[in-house]
Amino acid sequence: MRRAGHLTRKLAIAAAAAVGFSVVTSDAKAQSLLDEVRLGVLAHSIESGQSEGGADINVEVLFRRPSISYRDALANFFLRPRVHAGAAINTIGDTSQIYVGLTWDLKITQRISLEASFGGAWHDGPTHGAAPDLYGCSVNFRESFSVGYALNEAWTVYGMIAHMSNANLCDHNSGITSAGVRVGYRFN
Repeated sequence: MRRAGHLTRKLAIAAAAAVGFSVVTSDAKAQSLLDEVRLGVLAHSIESGQSEGGADINVEVLFRRPSISYRDALANFFLRPRVHAGAAINTIGDTSQIYVGLTWDLKITQRISLEASFGGAWHDGPTHGAAPDLYGCSVNFRESFSVGYALNEAWTVYGMIAHMSNANLCDHNSGITSAGVRVGYRFN
C-alpha cells in the first residue's frame, strides 16, 4: 500500500530537526548529553512475501551512557546502555516509524564493534483492514543488530538490520525487517 501521508511528512520534519539540532547546537549542556548521530539508507521490508518496498532514510541520535560505573564488567555492559531515538522514513510512502530504546555495544577490536538494541516504535502503517501487510498495533517492539567499522575516533560505518513487530500481542503481525548501511558521527 503506497501512500504519501501527512504523518510521514511530519516524521521527516521531526527527524531532520533532531539531526539539525544535534549537529549545529552550540549549547554545551546539550552537546554533553549527545554521544552520536547516525544517518543511513535501509532497504525497506526485505522479507519475501511482503508488499511494501522502497528505501528508508534512517536518522538516529544516541545519548551518552549513564555516568555510574560498576566494577563487574558484565554488570557494566548490561546496566549502562545508551538511550537512542530515531526515525525510519520510507521514500515511497509505505510504513514509516519513529522509535526509542536502549543500545548495547561491544568493541571486538580497535575498529570493529557489535551492537544490539531493543525498544519501541510508533508507525503509520496499516493496523486493520484489507491491506496485505498489517501491523496490528500502532506501537510495536523494535530491535536491531549492527556491525560497526570505525574509520577514526569520530566516524564509524555500520551495517545493520532492524525488525519491528508486535510479538503477536495484536491481531495482525506482518512485521517489517529492514537492512542497510549507516554512517555515525561521535561527539568528543
